[in-house]
Order: sequence, then structure tokens, then C-alpha cells
Amino acid sequence: MRDGFLLDRQSGSHRLYRHPDGRRVTVTFHAPGQTFAPKTLRSMLETQARWKEDDLRRLRII
Repeated sequence: MRDGFLLDRQSGSHRLYRHPDGRRVTVTFHAPGQTFAPKTLRSMLETQARWKEDDLRRLRII
């Protein structure tokens, strides 16, 4: 995964990714093409991954 996050484990449709510095992100996988609600995506990027706007630009997400 980008930015150093690696799949740590999976339980059903939930995948837990860990970063070497200790950050964790849980991502759910259900149907192909499924999108996340804006608040859910914001939580994953800002709260769990702790990415800032500079990180999103560097990774070409925005």
C-alpha cells in the first residue's frame, strides 16, 4: 500500500493496515466499486492514517 502501510491482518471484510511508525488504518471491503461516505473517508485519512493535505498532494490523491 502507498506510504508504507502494509496489510497486517484481515477479519471478514475488514482489513487492518499498519505503518512501521505505529499508525493503523482499518478499511472495509465489500463490493467492487463501492465508495466510502465522505465522513468515513475523512476519518480514515485524517484520524487513522494522520495524513495532511501535503501528504495527499504528494501521493496524488488530490
